[in-house]
Amino acid sequence: MNPTMIALVSGLGVEALAVVALALRLWHQAKRDRHRQDVLSQLTKCLPSAGTLELHDLRDDGSQLRLRITRDGDV
Repeated sequence: MNPTMIALVSGLGVEALAVVALALRLWHQAKRDRHRQDVLSQLTKCLPSAGTLELHDLRDDGSQLRLRITRDGDV
């Protein structure tokens, strides 16, 4: 292989690795968010009638989720 071909393949390899790393990070974040959604659904089902659930979730990346779920007594 000539040096130009080696440089081209090396450059594409780095970019491909970056794309794979991004895809893995997004997959992990989606998996974590699905788990949080499942937990919230289970908590909501466990609420008694006329109950309130307040949640403040601080994520690893610094983002926050503040949530208040209120069930009416006639449901």
